[in-house]
Amino acid sequence: MSLIIGRNVSLKYFNSALPALIDVNFKIPIGRITLFMGKSGSGKTSLLRCIANLVTNYTGDIVFNNCSIKKLSRSVRVRSIGFVAQQFNLFPHLTVLENCLQPQQLVFGYSRSMIEEKTLLLLNSLGLENFTDRRIHQLSGGQMQRVAIARALCMDAQALLMDEPTSSLDPESTAQLRDILLSLLEKGVSIAISSHDMLFAKSIFDHCYFIESGRILEESTDHIRRYMQAS
Repeated sequence: MSLIIGRNVSLKYFNSALPALIDVNFKIPIGRITLFMGKSGSGKTSLLRCIANLVTNYTGDIVFNNCSIKKLSRSVRVRSIGFVAQQFNLFPHLTVLENCLQPQQLVFGYSRSMIEEKTLLLLNSLGLENFTDRRIHQLSGGQMQRVAIARALCMDAQALLMDEPTSSLDPESTAQLRDILLSLLEKGVSIAISSHDMLFAKSIFDHCYFIESGRILEESTDHIRRYMQAS
């Protein structure tokens, strides 16, 4: 069963002569990791940003539980889909804990007393129990990524989108990320990842699309395996 479905999604940025996406069709199944593989500039980040509703001028349709993402209210959308950007987009003037509390307060109107315990438990589950009072500049790349994941999950997101999650990670942090993603699957979170990191893809290999020049060339595990072996 699919949680998110894209139908004939096309996108062209106003300042680009070439389209970023061309008639893309895809499915993100419930409780699985969906990989969008491709080289830089292939369109995979643009696709994730469309799914997260950060880019809205695409044609075609993207639905979450059979409802168009464009029609979801802000509060429903953030509860449905969390997005972890390549640069994490954390607030440098806030602590780790405050980075996770503030979105819940702003979007849902929760008081700190209502959400602090739940948020601390989530941070603890990601190995951040000793970092809650640190500022973002005091963290490693892997730690910042875990904070970004925690912030998305604090909004009770059913799907987690991650753009090039290993781009700034060392091998040890990449292995920790893999373990975190597998544990999230056990908790029922559906995951979609854009990446060109073949070694990482092999370690979490599941459901893959290969994108090139804005088009999905094939949804075939054999094809992806051949591509990875040749890279």
